[in-house]
Amino acid sequence: MNNLKPKILIIFLLTFSIAKAQYTASDMRHYIKIESGILKYYTTTLSENSNVFRLTDQSFDINAIWGWDFNEKKHLGLGGGYFNSPDAQGASLFGEVNFYVSNTYLNPYIGGRLGYAYLYPDGFQAQGNVMASFLVGLQIKLGMYNYRAIYLQSGLLYEHKTLFMPLRLGFKF
Repeated sequence: MNNLKPKILIIFLLTFSIAKAQYTASDMRHYIKIESGILKYYTTTLSENSNVFRLTDQSFDINAIWGWDFNEKKHLGLGGGYFNSPDAQGASLFGEVNFYVSNTYLNPYIGGRLGYAYLYPDGFQAQGNVMASFLVGLQIKLGMYNYRAIYLQSGLLYEHKTLFMPLRLGFKF
């Protein structure tokens, strides 16, 4: 199990480096987002006597998203992430769509993610499952004609038969 952590980290770093190379080599309007946060446990669909692994409150994740700006209010992206809790770690690949309210310095948005997450719990068999997320957030631009921004987001995340409320801080460049 300990050999798996470096492999997940390598996959995550390769995904980010490919996205960064595409970002710098193209004239299209791309963006890259790096975010990290905690996942607050909300509820599970597993029964109390189930022998399947359960995720808990001490979970966090880090994600890298490479995306495209269709206009100032619609964004589409592809991302990869790393998930960690005291008894498990995992990786995810997902698509993301965001709809922004305006194009001002303080910009609220809603969005969603859909993808696949793979979990490697200690002492249990590896598990893969669909992940889905509904997000609301607030983006703060670092300049009116600059696409760099910081953002805070939350919402609901369904992953591995568990419902979380993520709280993430991110940087968009």
